[in-house]
Order: sequence, then C-alpha cells, then structure tokens
Amino acid sequence: MKLRTLAAAAATAVVTVSSPAFAAGPPYTVSVGGSSAAGTHAVTAASTGTVQFNIRNNAGTVINSNCSAVSGAGTVTSGTGVNPVASISTTTWVGCSIPGGAKTITHNGTWTVTGTGASATTANETIAGYVGGINASVHTTANPNICRYTVTGQARASFNEATQQLVIGETGYTGNLTISNVVGCLGLIQNGNAANFATTLNVTSPDGAINLS
Repeated sequence: MKLRTLAAAAATAVVTVSSPAFAAGPPYTVSVGGSSAAGTHAVTAASTGTVQFNIRNNAGTVINSNCSAVSGAGTVTSGTGVNPVASISTTTWVGCSIPGGAKTITHNGTWTVTGTGASATTANETIAGYVGGINASVHTTANPNICRYTVTGQARASFNEATQQLVIGETGYTGNLTISNVVGCLGLIQNGNAANFATTLNVTSPDGAINLS
C-alpha cells in the first residue's frame, strides 16, 4: 500500500458524539503477490499483543473493555482504480471483558479498509487509512441482560508494507467509534459514549504480499 496521510477526525464531545467521515484517497493499483491483475484474494489477520478497547462515559470515566486476541477474514481486491482496497467479513474475539464479566462480540455486516492518501512509488512504506463500516454487538457472555451495547463507526489505521501489519489506532475519543443500544452495564456505559480501539494485526494472503501504488 502506498498511502501517506490520514484525514483527521472531528468532535470530541463526551455525552453526544457523531462519527466524522474520513476522506478516501484516490483509486490505487493494488497488487497481491506481485500481480495487479483484477481479482479478489482471500486474506486473514491475527492480532499480536493485547486488543485495547476503552469507552469514555458521560462522567469522563474510562471503562476498559479489552480482549486478549482478535482474528479476522475477508478479501483484498487487486487491479487498477481500487479503493476501498479490502473487506473484512468476519472477526473472532477472545478473552474479552466488560462491566459485569466476560463478554461476547458478534461481527455485523462487512467492514472495509480504505486508503486516505496520495499514492507513492517506493515500497516498504507505512501507509495511512481507516477501517470503516465497523459494527459489532457486545454482551456479557453469561447473561446478555447484565450488559449489552453496539459499537459502530470508523477507526484510524495504518499498513506497514514491509511487515504486512495493519495497525489500528483509534485514540483520543474522537467520536469516530460510538456506543449505542446500551442495556444495563452497571450504569457505567451510556448511549453516545466515544470509544478507543487499538491493536496490531498480522495480515496474510495465500496469494502473497499486498502492495498499493
């Protein structure tokens, strides 16, 4: 991938937040395994290290709701004039916590990976973008009525061509990721709360390394 810059997010309100839109970059030429022939290629991703997910509530208190690992699967699109460059169809979350106990996360819909910067000509770059269309249902595993909510929005990300790692780093409680449909949660989480999401994912395609130009 050859993207340079990431569009900044907007508001940081605590009680009511919206999801500012990121600006997509131009279409790219995407190659997988050295080939830019038009097609789709299976891709998987697996986290390395802790998956951080924090919610800032109406009182300004940060609620930690981390996981020990996450993995995902989807496709990357090769060819010319491509953006978004990849889609994430499934995710699996392990070792997650929530106010009230262990939590279960259900992936909803298709998430996308979009580039946000101008293309470049050199390889092995760290490239900015974002994961969009994020939608996940969360609830306490033992009893969903203890705590449940929905996470929706977008998350800043960057892709390292040399390591083939997607680094998600949505921080600062910008309102790009927000909480809705809250039930229970010991009164600690409210509708409209902003969330942070950070993890590093090792990305693999059986067809080879992913590159944009």
